[in-house]
Amino acid sequence: MKAEEIPLTILCEEAAQIGIFHQPEHAKKTGVVVVVAGGPQYRVGCARQIILWSRRLAGEGYPVLRFDYRGFGDSAGEFVGFEGINDDIKTAIDKLMELVPGLENVVLWAECNAASAVMMYAWRDPRVSALIMQNPWVRHVATQARAYMRHYYLMRVMQKSFWLKLGTMQFNPITAIGSLMVLWRNAKQLNGTQPTAVIREFDNLPTYQEKMREGLTRFPGKTLLFMSGYSMIGKEFDELVSLSPQWQRVLASKTVTRLDHPDADHTFSRSQDRDKLVDDALSWLNQEFL
Repeated sequence: MKAEEIPLTILCEEAAQIGIFHQPEHAKKTGVVVVVAGGPQYRVGCARQIILWSRRLAGEGYPVLRFDYRGFGDSAGEFVGFEGINDDIKTAIDKLMELVPGLENVVLWAECNAASAVMMYAWRDPRVSALIMQNPWVRHVATQARAYMRHYYLMRVMQKSFWLKLGTMQFNPITAIGSLMVLWRNAKQLNGTQPTAVIREFDNLPTYQEKMREGLTRFPGKTLLFMSGYSMIGKEFDELVSLSPQWQRVLASKTVTRLDHPDADHTFSRSQDRDKLVDDALSWLNQEFL
């Protein structure tokens, strides 16, 4: 199906956000807003991923809006971090609803800390029917240390380059042992600190990780969660889940579908991983909203 790509501006608290609207020739009643990760990315995405995802979705009839939130990419205003983009997401949804009269469902697609942001936002907005997320960001010194100890170092000793460095004296075992001791101490910091009861006052929750969990708990719609086998950020999320019965209960909900891509990197940058990601997302969307 043909789809037109239309540049536009979205006004958010008097700051102009720059976006691209992918308008299918025959639009479905379900639209997608792509929320970019708040790192070196903007509406194009790493390796042009967001453009390619959006074109595939629009080619199947899903109207898509991808945009730069304030202070990011080509948008005006000040970037305040992924914890402060609720208004940016809201105005993007407002714009998509304006562009597609009669739109019945809005899906937020987000990766990394954008996934963290939409978990905190979606429950507040009844227009959001579903979330599609990749490798959510939950950075904490303890979960980061646990992920590196369990995954990175085990993978490293299985690589030929490690043994070549060791054999040519380019590897300092004393430094390595010191680093491991620091990681081990950091990994112990979360032990025994998980709360036994859910705090119901959302805005008073002390950390964004807890707001993510509570936000997803409150969200009434469907969630599709993609996890990569070669994402340390994804591994860190799994470490947090393994430590938290509350997270485990949320992810065990019938409204949450998890799909693991064991050979994909964090951004699904290889063409075969990108194609599989979008194929799986389209299958899920068609099942849920057709």
